[in-house]
Amino acid sequence: MCASTCSTCSRSIRSGYVRHVRTQRRYCDYDCYRRGELVTLLTHWSVPGHNGPASGNVEVAARNAIEMFTVLGAVLCWSCTMHAFAFARILTGAYSDGRDPTTMEGGDT
Repeated sequence: MCASTCSTCSRSIRSGYVRHVRTQRRYCDYDCYRRGELVTLLTHWSVPGHNGPASGNVEVAARNAIEMFTVLGAVLCWSCTMHAFAFARILTGAYSDGRDPTTMEGGDT
C-alpha cells in the first residue's frame, strides 16, 4: 500500500487526513479511521492456532468475539458472586448477632 493512500479504503490522501500515532497508518477521514480501529479491535484477540490478524477471515473473527465475550462474562459472573457473598455475610452477621446491619461499627449502642 502506498504511503499516500488510506489504510482502510485505499483512497488517495488529501490535506486534513488522520494519522494514527502508534502505528503511523494514514486515513482519509475520521470515519475511515473509526472503521479501521474497529476492525483492529476485533481482530487482535489471540486464538490458539491462529497467530495472524483475522481481517478477511470471518471464522477467526467470530472466534475472537466469542472468546472476548466469554472472558467478559466470566469477569461479570465473578463480580456478581463476590457481591452476593458479601451481602450474605452482612445478613448472616446481622441475624446471628441480633444487630442492625445499617448501623456503623462502633456507632451508637
